[in-house]
Amino acid sequence: MAQSNTPRRPAMLDAARAEAIVGDEDPASLSAVAHTAAWALMGIGDETFSDEAVARLRETVRARGVDTIAHVWSRSPEFTLPGALWRVYLLHEWYHRDPILVAERYAEGSRAPIIQGLEAPVELRPLSLIMEELDSLLRGDLTDDDLEYVLREASRAMRRGPVDRRPHRSAGPPRHHAPLRAAGHRRRARRRRA
Repeated sequence: MAQSNTPRRPAMLDAARAEAIVGDEDPASLSAVAHTAAWALMGIGDETFSDEAVARLRETVRARGVDTIAHVWSRSPEFTLPGALWRVYLLHEWYHRDPILVAERYAEGSRAPIIQGLEAPVELRPLSLIMEELDSLLRGDLTDDDLEYVLREASRAMRRGPVDRRPHRSAGPPRHHAPLRAAGHRRRARRRRA
């Protein structure tokens, strides 16, 4: 039987078949659950999460670990509390799986040159102290009063930590110097043209 070259219209689904198609969960409800869980870990409830529920969640996290709720943070943007906690959780897990590698990367990052004007010199705290604070945060032992300080320290640890060692990166200038070198090349080119 020969097939026609004329395009066919897509078949319309009836309401029952369309309703039976399994889709992803509602992003708004996922975000609400992520925010509620994150704030509850900090000891703060909302209209849907009473103080008793907050206490139960914190007790569950202390007994079973933060893994029980961390997965709900995974899709949250980094500028939100659940997104920040997800990134802290990843650093926490990485440190506990390979503390020697994380310590080496932290040490390498602490020796990296600081570009003048881009970052003020920072007094580096030992990585073990930062990780103890992250453990306390992820156990629910800290409150929202401690949050800004701990997240700032974790951010510094992550900034100083992972160093890209891939071979194709080592051939060129380090990334943090690239904008300055590009500006220098442009200046020299303008002088040569003049």
